[in-house]
Amino acid sequence: MNVRLNIDDAFLRAIQRKVGDASRVADLVRDAFTILNWAVDEAANGRVVLSASRRGDDLHRLVMPTLSRIEARARNAAQG
Repeated sequence: MNVRLNIDDAFLRAIQRKVGDASRVADLVRDAFTILNWAVDEAANGRVVLSASRRGDDLHRLVMPTLSRIEARARNAAQG
């Protein structure tokens, strides 16, 4: 499948600087879809995706519309 995306150049350059300027755009997009796929699977299984400090505290939940829809679908399936 061929996918075409319009991504803001400044946004993409900022990500490339964070992970290393030599990072190929195709690699970054593949990584992004890998993370999204994992997060969707987790939400479909009634789990939430969290980040934490190295000590395991200061939790932050990943929130995005796609995951919210998957979570609602999983809750409805469990109830009904």
